[in-house]
Amino acid sequence: MPTSNSPPLDPAHAAVAGRNDAIAAAIPVVAETLEVETESVQTGAVRIRIEVERMSERVDTEHVRDEYRPTVTPVGTLAHERRDPYLDGDDVVISVYEERMVIERRLFLKEEVRLRRIRHVEHEEVEFPVRRDRPVFERRQPDGTWHEVAPGLPVADHSVSPSGPTPPE
Repeated sequence: MPTSNSPPLDPAHAAVAGRNDAIAAAIPVVAETLEVETESVQTGAVRIRIEVERMSERVDTEHVRDEYRPTVTPVGTLAHERRDPYLDGDDVVISVYEERMVIERRLFLKEEVRLRRIRHVEHEEVEFPVRRDRPVFERRQPDGTWHEVAPGLPVADHSVSPSGPTPPE
């Protein structure tokens, strides 16, 4: 039987306790949860621009110049038809004809003019203008100015700052 200063028993609690007159105490069970959030914060800006460098580059080149020297070779043979100029090795052969009066008219190859090609090769260094693109990586500073970042170093610091755990209530 419950005493006068004890709270009334819940029948469910009394059954658990095994006695009808037992005093049951309620023990609260508390569960805490932790929430972690991340927040992206812009810490600066990065820009890439392309600079075109103009410079000269020395290149060894060959200048080829052909020279022709004529020689005339007498032939004096009977020709049946005219022949166009032709190549004989490095020589250009140009046939020269004449008609001679005989009892009948016949074509004779009078002579040939040969133009011998003599090749001269001269080496010379010549400067040619060339253009090269160079990327420039820059990062905006807190004062608003832009500062070039050396090649190979990180351009942007991509860190995420956590806002911290939410305190339990």
